[in-house]
Amino acid sequence: MAKSDYAPPAMRRLRVYAFDPQAATLIETAQISHATIEIPWEPRWDDPVLPGPTNEYLEVVDIDPSSGQFYPPLDLDDPHVLAQDGLSPSEGDPRFHQQMVFAVAMKTIKVFERALGRRVFWAERQLEDGSYEEVRKLRIYPHALREANAYYDPQKKALLFGYFKASLTDPGVNLPGGWVFTALSHDIIAHETTHAILDGLHRRYSEPTSVDSLAFHEAFADIVALLMHFTLPEAVSSQLAAQHGNLAERTWLSGLARQFGEATGRYAALRDAIDDKGSDGQPDPMRLARLSEPHERGAVLVAAVFDAFVTVYQKRTADLFRLARIETTQTALPVELVERLTGEAVKAADHVLRMCIRALDYLPPVDVHFGEFLRAIVTADNDLIPNDPLNYRLAMIQAFRRRGILPDKCLSLAPDSLLWETPSGKLGELRLPVSAGEDSKGAKLDLTPQYRRPESYQQAKENRRQIWHWLLKCKGERVEWEQALGVFLVSSSARKVLGTLFPNSAGAAPAVEVHSVRSSRRSGPDGQDLRQLIVEVTQRREGYFDASQQRLRDGGPLAHREGGDFTFRGGATLIIDLRDGALRYIVRKSIDDDDRLEAQRRFLQVGSASLALTYRGIRRGDNPFAMTHRGV
Repeated sequence: MAKSDYAPPAMRRLRVYAFDPQAATLIETAQISHATIEIPWEPRWDDPVLPGPTNEYLEVVDIDPSSGQFYPPLDLDDPHVLAQDGLSPSEGDPRFHQQMVFAVAMKTIKVFERALGRRVFWAERQLEDGSYEEVRKLRIYPHALREANAYYDPQKKALLFGYFKASLTDPGVNLPGGWVFTALSHDIIAHETTHAILDGLHRRYSEPTSVDSLAFHEAFADIVALLMHFTLPEAVSSQLAAQHGNLAERTWLSGLARQFGEATGRYAALRDAIDDKGSDGQPDPMRLARLSEPHERGAVLVAAVFDAFVTVYQKRTADLFRLARIETTQTALPVELVERLTGEAVKAADHVLRMCIRALDYLPPVDVHFGEFLRAIVTADNDLIPNDPLNYRLAMIQAFRRRGILPDKCLSLAPDSLLWETPSGKLGELRLPVSAGEDSKGAKLDLTPQYRRPESYQQAKENRRQIWHWLLKCKGERVEWEQALGVFLVSSSARKVLGTLFPNSAGAAPAVEVHSVRSSRRSGPDGQDLRQLIVEVTQRREGYFDASQQRLRDGGPLAHREGGDFTFRGGATLIIDLRDGALRYIVRKSIDDDDRLEAQRRFLQVGSASLALTYRGIRRGDNPFAMTHRGV
């Protein structure tokens, strides 16, 4: 496109389905079935939007392997497309399918970047020689599969969306035998994009460690998709008016992928954030312990977060109902009240969603558990917003407790007891070289803000390399750093546990991975300015199903060691205050924790039969997301 003398617009407006095409076929939801979302206009010095659409984050490639069809790419900068805020929603136009996946995926990315305070990067691709290469653009295939499935492929670094025919006998309100496209579901696109973003942040979270590992991936993707409903004020307003301001009942706002669920014979949304209650009106706190399938177990976590959101919404709006003197659910709400309720619901959902996303930086790099997610939410929110007058954190704690999601090793469920501990003693005195240009035992971190994504990635990659070299050379503090990180750097005791990680040469250091070195800058509602450096360090250990073989193999001669039955990892997330370089938190999972090793061994051997089979498939290199999503 020729250079223009006019200032570019701030945002690009694109039309999408607010939920999925099914809403457009129902009288009660037809008026809210479409929405126009805004994503930032790409500056010309960055990667422009090319036909596809393709930009610096995404590349939409529309090839249908089942039919051998290649659909021409959509040009969002065509004057006719720009003039009408993108193509009109259509199930029959493949170009709109391209627009839909691009717009919703970009919207999801920007939600994450706003909460994290930095750019989103995709997980690196591992090459055959064991090295890694940058993945600049996540590929999206709107018509990749002719089946009832959609998933993120961590090997291809791509989102694959399927399409299928609705059930002939139980299609819900869909046409029996009619085509259903997962690429037209706002929920499914946001869900799969979240999988890709989470893999870029924590690439070890899809590994088999416990019953919570894949369940957390699924739950977090559902949480994002669910709360993004509330970024569409028109849909929120309509549902609030219909439900007399009540968000605690099942509606389009609480359900996920309704068309997919009904088309596959479920008579309802694929999943719903409103869980079943007992006769006392409370959820069953023991239900979580009986579940092992990732989506079912993750649904409990989703219900807890949505419950917390509803509690906050009710607290924010109680005075409005009192002032309006609304005492019955049969009373139609005034338009002005619906507008105020909509504003409060949007604000509450936005805050809860950002709480959840910020918590990702406060989680351990491996073996995440639901209870740790609660602690991460409380700690991250307390750091940025110390004053919590509406009790967002208490609402979260209460909702998690009601569903049996409890953290380990805490004195109580008071918010201050759930905060990650600040290092004390010798650990509290540790410092990483975080000042820009500081030269400390070979480390020179560059923390200068970068405004272009490629430069940001290269800066983060170089900082990882600097930290890796520095950790292996930090003489005089190795014992303290080993204790802090939960890994072995140079220690005679390491050979007893990590013999496979040592070369035969005496005195060489064990292998350590610095997964990421990420800087963030976040702003609070009262002008708070929080600048942090988040460092993730991990180490691997060969695990064996036979405990006696584990003892025999640990520390044995390198030449006589064989590959283990599974991989066990340890490590830590370090959260550093960039104002003074202080080590604010250490979220650790030690590599020599034999109790955790035994728990992972027991899970893989005698856990739920279906889940254990799934995880063993993952160990062989299969795609965990394709397996857990197929047939759901």
